[in-house]
Amino acid sequence: MVLKNKRQSRLQEILEGEKRRLWNEVRVDLFDKLGVDLNKQYDLPQDIGDRGILDLLEDTGLAIADIRTEQLIQMENTLLKLNNGSYGICDDCGKEINEARLHVSPYAACCTSCQQRRESPGKAVDHY
Repeated sequence: MVLKNKRQSRLQEILEGEKRRLWNEVRVDLFDKLGVDLNKQYDLPQDIGDRGILDLLEDTGLAIADIRTEQLIQMENTLLKLNNGSYGICDDCGKEINEARLHVSPYAACCTSCQQRRESPGKAVDHY
C-alpha cells in the first residue's frame, strides 16, 4: 500500500468535503424542493399562468441538478487525478497549486499566475 504524503491527504479532504457538499445540494434540490414542494403545488387547482410558473421552476431546478451532476463528474475526474498523483499540479507550468486556491476552486487546473495569463485579454494561449 502506498502511503500518502500530508499534502495529498489534505487535498483528499478538500475533495471529499466538496463531494459531500455537492451530493447534499443535489439531494436537497431534487428530492426536498422539487419532489415535495412542486408536487404539492400540482395537486392544487391552478390557472394556466400558475402552471407555467411551476413548469419554469421545475425546469430551473432540473437545470441546477444538471449543473450539479456535471460538477460531480468533474469531482470524479479530480479524484482520479489525486489517485494518480497529478492533482494539485498546474497543467501549464507543472508547479504545485496553492492549497488555499484548491479550497476555493477544487477543480483548478492551474496556479493563479497561469490562470491570470490564460485570462489576459489579447493573449491567445494554446491549452492543449
